[in-house]
Amino acid sequence: MGRQGKGEPSCPDGTFFSRYTMDFWQKRRIVCLTMMSVEDVDDEILGTIIAVVLLLAFVERPSSLSISSDPHHRSVPWEPPCGATECVEMLCLLVFCLDLAVKSYLIGWEEFRKTKWLISYTIVISISVIDWVLSVSMACDEKLRVRRLVRPFFLLQNSSLMKKTLKCIKRTLPEIASVILLLALHLCLFTMIGMLLFAKNEDPKKNGEWELHFRDMTTSLTSLLVLLTTANNPDVMIPAYSINRGYSIFFITFSVIGTYCLMNLLTAIIYNQFRGYLLMSVQTSIIRRRLGIRAAFHVLSCDRAQAEAHVDSVLQVMSEVNMKSYYKSAITEAAQEFAERDYMDHQQFRRIFDELDKDCIKEHPPLPQYTSATLQKLQVVFSHYYITVLGNLVALANIMCICTILVLNSEKSTAERDNYVLEV
Repeated sequence: MGRQGKGEPSCPDGTFFSRYTMDFWQKRRIVCLTMMSVEDVDDEILGTIIAVVLLLAFVERPSSLSISSDPHHRSVPWEPPCGATECVEMLCLLVFCLDLAVKSYLIGWEEFRKTKWLISYTIVISISVIDWVLSVSMACDEKLRVRRLVRPFFLLQNSSLMKKTLKCIKRTLPEIASVILLLALHLCLFTMIGMLLFAKNEDPKKNGEWELHFRDMTTSLTSLLVLLTTANNPDVMIPAYSINRGYSIFFITFSVIGTYCLMNLLTAIIYNQFRGYLLMSVQTSIIRRRLGIRAAFHVLSCDRAQAEAHVDSVLQVMSEVNMKSYYKSAITEAAQEFAERDYMDHQQFRRIFDELDKDCIKEHPPLPQYTSATLQKLQVVFSHYYITVLGNLVALANIMCICTILVLNSEKSTAERDNYVLEV
């Protein structure tokens, strides 16, 4: 492993890390360049296609797209002819198939078999295509469309943030399950106590709580579940409270234990898990970035006897890197400070990438410069602080006038309201 090939570049100290990094760079260079060239266009196209697929639910049959949401006043919705939305959906599925083929080709078959998201992507596309074929063959008269249920997966698969959220939820479920079990036991216990406490009485006037909320097990459980998750305490408590004030102790105890203890405990667990996962994600990103910077330095310094990177090579690489313009210019300026020495060591190379930790400070754009004396005087006058205050006062006066007119005309119809000229 210590021998050097004839055409192989010499690496400092003959380290295995440098050789491995150089070999990795040569093997993956074509793949990286291909992925960088199609990444931006691919994201924009996929985002548009995913939006179109999800919006198809508003116009597909049976369509609920209408002006009024009230079924009593709802007009007959427009339904597209059979095949219209299906053609749009098939075009979207073809784009998804192309995206899957490109990703599978770039990462290779071995990596594809290890990637669960791409395997699920393949299954979802296959289900959608099969269901689409059945829908077209049945002349759009099918009773169930399975592909509608799996459409949100396309948004999930192409969003790294959604994937991280799902992973965090998966990590949180074991700890949440214990609190949910406590909530279920708390709910069942107070349901049985409530059914015993508010049992049917011989006097019909005292059966208000029983009739409304504790008639049977299902009604009792639903009433206390609504009381636990919403703020409708008076609705559940008033029939019993009107008979005896002591019944309020039951509802107060239930709310204190369930709403203020167990629910807050559940919220705290979820918050703590998400915060811990966010911190771990940030730490992982920092470690990956440091490892990438170290690998880049070893690649750029492999043709030197000492561990130094050429400044011109660094600037050439930075000119082709796909990142935000602010960070690219900041790193380039930091690298140009070492142009006199022509080379930089590992510490200097790592230090120039500290610019990635600095946020871009947005400054107010400078005032335009005019050569005309008249325009310069007008610029001084209208850019004065008191002119800004005067403009704000005029805007405030307009708002007050509009509010006054709306209050005075609140009892008038639209036809009468539009006939005024100036009433204030």
